Formats: sequence, C-alpha cells, structure tokens
Amino acid sequence: MNIFDYSHRHGKEIISLSHPQEFEEINSILGSLEPFPHGQEKNKTPKDYIADAFIQSGWASEIEIPLGTGKSDFCDLSKNGIFIEQEYSRFEMFFRDFFRFLLLYDEKKLDAGVLITYDSSAFDKWGNAVSTYRAARASLDKLVDFLNGKYASVVRVPIWCIGIE
Repeated sequence: MNIFDYSHRHGKEIISLSHPQEFEEINSILGSLEPFPHGQEKNKTPKDYIADAFIQSGWASEIEIPLGTGKSDFCDLSKNGIFIEQEYSRFEMFFRDFFRFLLLYDEKKLDAGVLITYDSSAFDKWGNAVSTYRAARASLDKLVDFLNGKYASVVRVPIWCIGIE
C-alpha cells in the first residue's frame, strides 16, 4: 500500500532514531500490505486489517489507558513507548487521539505517537467505498491542517502522521 507522511514535532525522526526497530516495522508492515479490499470481507475494516498485521509482529492492541476516574480509554496499538492510533471516520475524532497521546506523553509512557488515516488520494482511488461523507472524513490533509494551525501549540506531542492509499 502507498503511504504518505508528515512529521509533527519531529515524531518521525524521534521514532527513527530512538526506536529504529519499531520504525522499520511500521514502514515494513504498511509498505508490504496490499491495498485494503473494501467490501470483500464482511465486518472487516481498514483498522482491523492493519491492526492484525501489527499484532502479528508483536504489537499490543487495545491498550488500556486508566483515566483516574474509575473509567478507562484505549489506544489502538503499542510497542516500546510508541503508540499508534488509526482514524478513518470523522476528522473530529483526531482530537480524541490527540488527548490520548497528550495524556500518555505527560505520564512519560509515550515517546512519540503515530496516527494512521486515509490519504486524500484514497478517496479518488477507492471511489464510493470511502467517498461517502468525504467532506467530514478523516484524512492526512485535514490532520496536517490541524497541526499546522493554532492547534500546533496545544498538540505538543511528537506525532508521525501517516496517510494510506
């Protein structure tokens, strides 16, 4: 699958230098996956498809994040201080991911985050399978737009943003 990326606060560089094995695994896993076969497997989403590949490489999934209120939240994938979130639905969900990363970063559990979403080119390539509600869908362009604007001062976590096609 084709990947496009953006490094917020040197997230990609931090991972490549401090966690070279995880950096290589991320590149290898995403680079070797065939494009997601939309609609060919019932109840299988791009998130499941990609998470399964990471889990096979030893990444933990659905990592609990205690909130100190008796409730918990969960992060999609993790390995050695690198946390991965996947967001393919609405772009507003990026803010939930930012909060998870901020909490983990402040608790010194996260060295850098990885946020995987669609690249805008996927909407054209995959057609109706992902173009429904295109204006509200999460995409790398929308993510970068948030992180280059005033949110950059709030989202102080290093994040490697990856768009998949």
